[in-house]
Amino acid sequence: MRKGFTLVEVLVAMAILVVVLALGVRYFASTGELARNTQARNELQDRVRMVMQLVTADLQMAGARYWNSGGQNRAFSLPLPPLSGSDAGAQDTLALYYVTSLRDQASACRRVDYGFDGDTLRRSDVNATPAAGSDCTAPSPNFQPLAEGILALDIQYQCSNGTTQNRPDCGLDAYPRSAKVTVAGYSLSPVTNPGPASLTTVTGQTLTCPPGRACYALTQEVLMPNLKPLPTP
Repeated sequence: MRKGFTLVEVLVAMAILVVVLALGVRYFASTGELARNTQARNELQDRVRMVMQLVTADLQMAGARYWNSGGQNRAFSLPLPPLSGSDAGAQDTLALYYVTSLRDQASACRRVDYGFDGDTLRRSDVNATPAAGSDCTAPSPNFQPLAEGILALDIQYQCSNGTTQNRPDCGLDAYPRSAKVTVAGYSLSPVTNPGPASLTTVTGQTLTCPPGRACYALTQEVLMPNLKPLPTP
């Protein structure tokens, strides 16, 4: 009876084992790369959506001046204009005032600002409620980083007279009724097959994606009902 394996059988077994191990390593490497790419894209989309939600909420509140809590009511006077900003290509700045009933009366009036430091979008939300009186103050902003890797916060304003402006300045006889907002960003880590190399914003700005990074953009129209002037008595 023959015992053990021949040299040929051992070599064949080793060759099969090497092939199986190579396939396994390749599979796990591919799976890991796919997971990293998916995580990077999901993080990018979540970051852009978070910025859009905050900007949308702030624009919708811009110009709101009434505070209500139970049976208590108070009307504030806001600094004029309650909404301002500059057209800086794809990275606009924004400053606005509003009163919110989600806070107590001592901190109901807010000043909110958006600005950029490179590709980092920064946001400031400071208390503009005065110690006494009914007029909201105009404090200096206190910017904090909000989101990295943001290529654009591009806003186009739709005025009540039918015109469109890249700044919230509709003239003396009109006011901003809504705003079309584009928020665009790129993945913070490299990905394979990143996709389109450029994006276009609502005002026609062309954005170039960093090499090897995925880019993602959202565009949304936001109604701003509180900016309509109060009727003259």
